[in-house]
Amino acid sequence: MRTAWSTLPHQLRIAGIALLASWATVLSWRVLTDGFAEVAIPLLMIGVVVAGTGALGRWSRLPLPGIIAGQLVIGALLVLGTTTGSPIPTPGNVDLFLAALDAALETSRNYAAPIQLGVPPVYPLLLLGGGLVVLAVDVVACSLRRAPVAGLVLLAAYTLPVAVTGDAVSWWLFIVVAALFLTLVFIQHSDHVASWGRAPEGEKGSFSVRTGAIGNTALALGTASIALAVVVPAAVPTMSMSVFEGNGPGTREVEVKDPMVDLRRDLRRGADVPLLWVTTPGPKPTYLRISVLSRFSGQEWTPGDREIPETQAATGALPTLDGVGVDVDRREFKYDVRVGPDFASAWLPIAPQTTRIAASTDWRYDVNTRDVISAQDDVTTAGMTYDFTGVQLDYDADSMNSAVSGAGSVAGIFTEVPPSLNNEIRRIAADVTADAPTRFQKAQVLQKWFREDGGFRYDVDEVPSAGDGSADLLAFLNDRVGYCEQFAASMAIMARVLGIPSRVAVGFLEPERATNGSWEFSSHDLHAWPELYFPGSGWVKFEPTPQTRGTVAPAYSETEFEAVPETPTPSASRSTELLPERGETADAEASAADEETSSIPWVPVLAGLLGLAVVVLLLLTPRLVRAARRRRHLAGGIEDLWLELRDTARDLGHAWPVGRSPRRAGDWLATLLAAPVSGSDRPDRPRRGRDQAPEAAEALDRLVLALERSRYARDPESFTADRFVGDLELVEKSLAAGVTPREVRRAAWWPASVAGGRRLPRRTRTRAERGPTSTPDRESTRTVDELVG
Repeated sequence: MRTAWSTLPHQLRIAGIALLASWATVLSWRVLTDGFAEVAIPLLMIGVVVAGTGALGRWSRLPLPGIIAGQLVIGALLVLGTTTGSPIPTPGNVDLFLAALDAALETSRNYAAPIQLGVPPVYPLLLLGGGLVVLAVDVVACSLRRAPVAGLVLLAAYTLPVAVTGDAVSWWLFIVVAALFLTLVFIQHSDHVASWGRAPEGEKGSFSVRTGAIGNTALALGTASIALAVVVPAAVPTMSMSVFEGNGPGTREVEVKDPMVDLRRDLRRGADVPLLWVTTPGPKPTYLRISVLSRFSGQEWTPGDREIPETQAATGALPTLDGVGVDVDRREFKYDVRVGPDFASAWLPIAPQTTRIAASTDWRYDVNTRDVISAQDDVTTAGMTYDFTGVQLDYDADSMNSAVSGAGSVAGIFTEVPPSLNNEIRRIAADVTADAPTRFQKAQVLQKWFREDGGFRYDVDEVPSAGDGSADLLAFLNDRVGYCEQFAASMAIMARVLGIPSRVAVGFLEPERATNGSWEFSSHDLHAWPELYFPGSGWVKFEPTPQTRGTVAPAYSETEFEAVPETPTPSASRSTELLPERGETADAEASAADEETSSIPWVPVLAGLLGLAVVVLLLLTPRLVRAARRRRHLAGGIEDLWLELRDTARDLGHAWPVGRSPRRAGDWLATLLAAPVSGSDRPDRPRRGRDQAPEAAEALDRLVLALERSRYARDPESFTADRFVGDLELVEKSLAAGVTPREVRRAAWWPASVAGGRRLPRRTRTRAERGPTSTPDRESTRTVDELVG
């Protein structure tokens, strides 16, 4: 008799809940792109087919690798059909899908979320990822029956948009996913507990039916836990920007001021006021940074919310330089700073790359931005003296040009693009850099466009009401007149649109030599510039402000690279049409020649053959293991033959009576014997019993007797397996005759003794192993057999 778990309605019900849980989780990805319905609806249809396939396979008791392989193949064909319009994997169709997937990957690298319409969509990428989530949850929760583990898959998928955009997912979606996940866990454990024992007389049904009170309790606990998970985080006071007073150690937040507003105001003052003086044995200090603006809200650039503990006091060595490889050449110099009484700043001016600082405990450094902030409202830089050790890095342009994407190496705040950003800004960024093959070259093109090619002009007085919001930046890009704030803010946000982590730095540009030999920075030296992140080089300065301001572009940012030659081919692939070249200069011509001589997509073909070989190996593994175990059993003694008989019975679908004596087990096996019949004469429901196969019953008795003598006789006999192999094979044939052909095939290809069921003890201890005992009389032996059997 099948358990409730094995019935088809139950399989469909649990698969449906798992599908809804995974699909609802993938709905959280809607913040990644516009038009997400183009992904959500097809994914639901694909999920219905994949989940239904798994439910039918489990109900039919197919091998687990076969179920997974079937779901994977069907899901892949449906994704292929949804993307290309045809699920038939012809070479042309596969090429079309790979081109669309390549275009989606390129879009995901070049554009920040949410990706707008009008560029190659990321739908194939999201559809493929969503399909894998649906398949993984179905396999773990339904096939492996590990619903709690499936929660890890759901959690990973649910947190993906948080990691990409930095924004929280909708609370109502969390409630839906959590409720479906808890339902999965409850159903699995209710059926699991139901299998522990039998229901009392007169009670039928599953555990959840027999114990409705427990179901109600579980519902109440689940509802309460979900409610607490939603309400408690909202009640925790983590968003306040106030300063908490206290004497003990701990994390205290500091209130930050707006460096952009101060920069805008100070640049418009007529008088050039000296602010601070720097003394150093090194070269002329330029680009002395005050603050880092990491968050763009769509209205303004701000330093973001800062939580800086007292342990990060600016009184010693700082952490290692963020993202800078050990192979980058560097030189360190000490800088002594004296601030005048007219410069009251909540931020401490230091070099962008600083390894040590000696200020006071009233100042703290931020590990993410490496700027230094006042810890108290009444503490400013006015009249202050301090020193720090700055580092000059010798950047390698080739290294930055070949660097991978840095989006995954920095905090999400450095790649955020607000949904309200005008699409025209996105379009301009894409058009200006369309011919640049790498991220670093795109950054170079942006800088040159602002400084030279774009017709921009630096002028503070002509832009009296300038800001750095989305509308202000678009007006600046159209009018092309502005000052350093707008140049830096525009390049930074356009870099993020192109998939390059960026931020805006505010500080001093270039000092003048004072009469005492120090370097003097004044109010007219205030400046803003963008910093872009490239793995291996860290945060790198660019200079988009035109040189009429006195700015000089860094040498590495003007390095020229060899252009990639374009080799026209008779038939260009769709991927070439959708995407710009990525700069593979050495292999471009060879790849084009290969495409001309062969149209066979060898990579997907070989990958498919490898996947097929893995599936075949997985399907053959239980059969091979079972064959090796049988050879070992047949080469042993009578105990090994008994183990082989036990494994055969289990493989044929019979539950071995654990704990019974050989005689009781033999009597049970005799009821399963049937007369072997070959061909079409075999009945669907063969009659079974000792009288149906007398020769096999006698062979079974001989096996039982030999086993009893080896275990219980005063002087145990040593039997070799070859004496009873014929009896064993005769009994096995009769056992196989007592089941359906389907069960015989399953025993051959997916033996339960290897691939399923609980592990049984190898054998009962022999009498010699138990030690000497008195010989039991016949009556006591009969009583023990009755109790055990």
